[in-house]
Amino acid sequence: MSATADGRARSGRTLGYARAWLELARISNLPTVLSNAIAGATIGSTAYAMEHIAKRGLVTWFGGFYTHPGPVGPIDPLETSLGTFELVGPLAIPLLAYVGGMILNDAFDAEIDARERPARPIPSGRVGQRAAFAVGFALLAAAIMLAVLVGAGAAVVAATVLLAVVIVVYDRFHTKSIASTFLLALCRALAALIPMLAFANGELDTLVTRGAIALPIALAAWTLGLSLLARREIALRDDATQEQQDSKAPDPCPACGQLMLSDSGICGECARLSSASERRIIVRERRSLRQRKRALLPIGAVVALLGAFFAAHALLLNRNRAPGATFAEGNPGLAIVFAIVLVLAAVRAARIIRIEPARTPDAIGMLIACLTLVDAMALATGGHWLAALACVALFGVTRLAQRLIAGS
Repeated sequence: MSATADGRARSGRTLGYARAWLELARISNLPTVLSNAIAGATIGSTAYAMEHIAKRGLVTWFGGFYTHPGPVGPIDPLETSLGTFELVGPLAIPLLAYVGGMILNDAFDAEIDARERPARPIPSGRVGQRAAFAVGFALLAAAIMLAVLVGAGAAVVAATVLLAVVIVVYDRFHTKSIASTFLLALCRALAALIPMLAFANGELDTLVTRGAIALPIALAAWTLGLSLLARREIALRDDATQEQQDSKAPDPCPACGQLMLSDSGICGECARLSSASERRIIVRERRSLRQRKRALLPIGAVVALLGAFFAAHALLLNRNRAPGATFAEGNPGLAIVFAIVLVLAAVRAARIIRIEPARTPDAIGMLIACLTLVDAMALATGGHWLAALACVALFGVTRLAQRLIAGS
């Protein structure tokens, strides 16, 4: 083999090894975590500024601004320019935790993946299970260490430790109970809450009373909803496949709901006469009605989130407002535009799951990417247009990355 060919072979192996780790980390979804962190930091810094700094001068953060016409008082430490480490550190904490958690997820599931998804990096032998455990736990430890080093207070360290613990518990037990979806929702909430606390000087009470806590709650609710939807639709798909394989599958009586075998013509419960074809038509019609009702859920969910964000913004502005103070208002129009985009994306994802079951992983990836639009909607209600547009851009980055490396 020539030196050139040998070099190409080594390069190919290196790229393949790197891709295996990127697949293990589900790196395509990482922009959604960055979006959560940006939104949390922006809203957290705003809440702190409204509580302490904006009474004495001008504060700017990613396009949002708050002014008071009175004289500027003594400079607060957080009013000075932040260094790169102080600015980037809190944003990096959830990113490290996410990558570590995804790697540990596959490390814990190696035995299951060997049976059900043998092409995954660990079962296929591209990454060793011990190496995955080592790297995953090292990244969680790095996230905790970074929380200590940024010096943002005990609340940030405690939240990061909680995130690491929840990640490990979820990765270890998520296959055993549907209740684990609540742990996944908590992880998403903490991805926004940790930077939020860091930029609010660790003042959780300020985040609560100013309404900033609405964002982590909304992200948790969206994550819980998409997780339950994915589990339910996959279960329904498996049930439908089983029914197709079993031509003798019973159908409910149109009158009383008693299950009847396909060769039965009279219900043993209510004595109603019905044919197998009639019962199957009624089952399909009822299933279609339920599907149409479920199609309205994304619209209702987004409207509820939008209302919650506007209510939170009202709390942010009006609590203990100084007389004569003037503050930048949110942009309802921009927030509603983002809400419409979010509805369209969610409805399309639900439609794919229902009509094209084979594309369910892609639909789930779209719902995960929608977390960035939840961030954008929250930011737009507060007038943070630049940060909101950044989150929308991260939606596009996520969808593009998911075409290269599967996000679910």
